[in-house]
Amino acid sequence: MFDTLFRGGGGFKRSNGPGANSGAPGASREITCIAEFESRAAESLDRNAFDFFRSGAGGEQTARLNRSCFERIRIRPRCLARVGNRSLAATVLGHSYLMPIGIGPIGLQRLAHSEGERATARAARAMGVPFVLSALSSVSIEELAEVIPKTPKWFQLYIFKDREMTENLIRRAERARYKALVVTVDAPVVGLRRSAMKHPTTLPSKVTMANFCPPHNNVCQKNIGAYVRSQLDPTIGWDSLRWLLSITSLPVVVKGVLSREDALMAADLGVQGIIVSNHGGCQLDGAPATIEVLPEVVEAVGNRVTVMMDGGITQGTDVYKALALGAKMVFIGRAALWGLAVNGQHGVEDVLDLLRLELDSAMAISGCKTVKQICENHVRFESEYLRPRPKISDKLYVDDVEEIQEIPIVGRNSPEPGPSGRDSPELDAPPPLPEPLIPTGEDGLEKFPQEDQDGVDECGQNTSQWCRTVNSAVEVVRAPPRATREVRVVPEVAKVLQRNMKTEIGRRQQQPKWQPKNRAASMHNLSSLRKSGDDCRCIF
Repeated sequence: MFDTLFRGGGGFKRSNGPGANSGAPGASREITCIAEFESRAAESLDRNAFDFFRSGAGGEQTARLNRSCFERIRIRPRCLARVGNRSLAATVLGHSYLMPIGIGPIGLQRLAHSEGERATARAARAMGVPFVLSALSSVSIEELAEVIPKTPKWFQLYIFKDREMTENLIRRAERARYKALVVTVDAPVVGLRRSAMKHPTTLPSKVTMANFCPPHNNVCQKNIGAYVRSQLDPTIGWDSLRWLLSITSLPVVVKGVLSREDALMAADLGVQGIIVSNHGGCQLDGAPATIEVLPEVVEAVGNRVTVMMDGGITQGTDVYKALALGAKMVFIGRAALWGLAVNGQHGVEDVLDLLRLELDSAMAISGCKTVKQICENHVRFESEYLRPRPKISDKLYVDDVEEIQEIPIVGRNSPEPGPSGRDSPELDAPPPLPEPLIPTGEDGLEKFPQEDQDGVDECGQNTSQWCRTVNSAVEVVRAPPRATREVRVVPEVAKVLQRNMKTEIGRRQQQPKWQPKNRAASMHNLSSLRKSGDDCRCIF
């Protein structure tokens, strides 16, 4: 079975002509999308090897979500933006790269091509992008360092049960001058893949986990897979990460963060980078897509930590969307592997070049000359475009918005006469407004207590609708930056709401049994919403 893992026994489908073993230049140039690279790889590889790289955990819901969630994000084109001389250069962890795309850690790449990690690393060097070597690679730490001695490279590892072995891997990476450590933290146990349960992957005699073989480790070759699985430690905690940080001077990046809480914990411990990742959907089926979690993590850590991501990248526009939502670098895994299987080093280069071309095109059409200019304002979620827009009465529109004046309103210290021109004998002035539910913020807006919104007053007047309108407006203004730029309260609406509220309170003052505890709140706070800026949209 070891000899039949690949068709032809060579680890790849041979091409015609010279250079077939390492990939012939131009042999994959006609391929125009990652999906076609994948279909070609499926033809080239033995089914067991292809399933090993392609399959996800469980029913593969998360693996599919990683891709499909990108389709729910829209890029906003901008015109006449003078986008000549664009640059895709990015700086991450103190090193400059030609584009914000890296090759993530993938184990046992010689299952896809005889050159394995060597070919992938050379492609990374040629394209000026970072390369991350997996601890489970089929090429050792030292061998890979000799292939690309001057190219910035990172080393990925786990915190194994055998801490001495973990520290030994770190020391080897330091001696080989790797620039960063990537610690995978989302694998306390091996994820359950149905394809692997049905058809366990076996290694050909010439493919090994090189970092665990003599002279580096004295592990019997026949038991390498079982040994590594047994070394995954379900008892690791934040103290384990603290220990790892204490034994190395290299920058540490944690890979596998999918929540705000974990991002904050990692940042507090002093990591220099976070890779938002769900292990390509290979660990937990039902976990969120990485692009869904990315904004949450970026918001949590701010500029304290460099945030990166992987998962589901199949187009340069996917890279653009990730950058817009806060990622500083995006890593590809399977996409690079399909290029490797199709045409070796040159196949990986073609994959990277295709992503570069698509990213550059997206930048030009959206008005960005550099990757630093790509920001949250350049994308919108599908739901924001599909949200129903209520019909607004014509009376909400005025000919000249600039001439809108502040309308006298009923406030805490502003008595108002009744409709007859005389002060009401029962209420000379409206009673005080209810206390805000939350303190007035810098935006000057207040929300009103829920208990004063629900219910009906003694005259049968339901006051909840007006208060909810006030509070919904406050929520919009206090929403995250992305929503704030998209959804605004236009001045015309604030004006009409103020006028309607004034009329309503005046009418209720004439009711003999009207009680102040259930009256609608004043709209005076909405006047500050006139500062919303341009590109306004109405939420009502």
